Amino acid sequence: MLVLDMDGQGNTSSRLAPRRELEDGDYEPILTGTKTAELFAYELDGIEVMHCPCGADLIHTPKNDPDLFEMEAVPLDQAMNPARHLAELFENYDYVLIDCPPSLGRKLVAALVMSTHVACPVKLSGFAVDGVEGLLNTIIGVREAYNQDLEILGIVINDMDRSVNHDKALKSLENTVPDLLFENKIMHRPPLDTATTDGIPVWELRYGHVAAKEVEAVLEELLEKVG
Repeated sequence: MLVLDMDGQGNTSSRLAPRRELEDGDYEPILTGTKTAELFAYELDGIEVMHCPCGADLIHTPKNDPDLFEMEAVPLDQAMNPARHLAELFENYDYVLIDCPPSLGRKLVAALVMSTHVACPVKLSGFAVDGVEGLLNTIIGVREAYNQDLEILGIVINDMDRSVNHDKALKSLENTVPDLLFENKIMHRPPLDTATTDGIPVWELRYGHVAAKEVEAVLEELLEKVG
């Protein structure tokens, strides 16, 4: 599997990459190979992936990478360059996972152009419906203009709690896009925060079995939709 970190924050890269311990006991990722921002160049000599301890390969983004943030200002035709550069490399993998930024823009377009399927994780809020509608409009627009084979798998409810606000937001989504909601949801669970912070699978935590079952159920549903 290949992971492409298209988010300028670089959180996926910092969790998947090898890490070294600092003197203060903290950790920093060891990042090597081609950066995601380099894929936007018109000419690229080659692509070097990073091999991660989890077994996946990674094209990385450093933390808060200014080079990748600047890609939001490039012409639309330049946002097509990553798809062109990566087409041959993608043939070497059974799955390619692209982590997109939580905002509309050139990086999202670049990711959608080279994708076969798209799933949308959504954190419930009072503006969830507005955000989903904007995202779906972007996805549909990219599909019609550049990637007619792109398939929308659906919306994954993530980090949900039992609050009244989340319940109201969920009902709004059920009324607006009922056919797109995944049956399985990921609830707010402290072990997920721990796993994300430590960069480990939640199922490796002794107290993470409930969260692990929810994550695994979503992954199984996603793979079933992919076919």
